[in-house]
Amino acid sequence: MDNIIFTPHFTLLEFTESATARKHGIDNIPMPEVVENLRRLCQSTLEPLRMALGLPVIITSGYRCKALNDIIAHHSHRSQHLKGQAADFYVGWSAPTGGRGQSGDCCPSPRERLIKAFRLIITDETIDYDQLILYPNFIHVSYASPEANRHYIMVAQGNGRYARVSRDAAFNIN
Repeated sequence: MDNIIFTPHFTLLEFTESATARKHGIDNIPMPEVVENLRRLCQSTLEPLRMALGLPVIITSGYRCKALNDIIAHHSHRSQHLKGQAADFYVGWSAPTGGRGQSGDCCPSPRERLIKAFRLIITDETIDYDQLILYPNFIHVSYASPEANRHYIMVAQGNGRYARVSRDAAFNIN
């Protein structure tokens, strides 16, 4: 399958590449309907986030075929990763010369960049989502469709548990 370009900043390869799949000899190749779901996720959620942040959004887990999903720790048989409707990511850093922000302050930490992305997803009206889960080192975001998106906001509590939080409470998370 060719490396399909979904948006200016996202391609199919980013969502199918998996060291775990390679290690176990799994072909993580999506069906056409999954590719379309990934395209919608990129167009409706990830690309608008990338543009609003002005920073790279680095995909760590995208599409997972059933065989790959089954060997992932804490996997779910209902995972939206199976349908190409979810991605896990962290926010990269593009520092100007000298490694300092425009104000001269030190670069934001990885956690500060995650929190900024988390809040942008919630507040920016150009970004649509179904589920948004903040983990210590990454964000999980999903997109189903404009009609089906539930706009759930959660924080990972560890051991596969999540706390659902209100939009207002999400702004008190650090």
